[in-house]
Amino acid sequence: MDFGYKLWLEEEDKKIFGRGPMELLKKIDELGSLRKASIHMNMSYSKAWNLIKDLEDSLSLEILEKKIGGQQGGGSSLTQDARNLIDSYSKFSQDADKSIRLIFEKYFKDMKG
Repeated sequence: MDFGYKLWLEEEDKKIFGRGPMELLKKIDELGSLRKASIHMNMSYSKAWNLIKDLEDSLSLEILEKKIGGQQGGGSSLTQDARNLIDSYSKFSQDADKSIRLIFEKYFKDMKG
């Protein structure tokens, strides 16, 4: 037996950041493009764009540095604020997982198969 949970940041009961948005940011960083990242994640470009815009508005941060197209094409890269957000959320998630695992062990250690 094991457990599962979901963890996210919210503001006024609205989810603003969690595993999904973090994966989108990581994919943008890897591929250098919001459009490519959204395609890779089977997400519409408009949904990905709205997610980024909502995140920027909610946190009052600039998340993406956008490069306008041209002969080389456009693209996006993460700002330092976005990198800090990913790092903080990752560490927060790891600490939460350790704490929840300890609580799980406390209450269900005798029920594990």
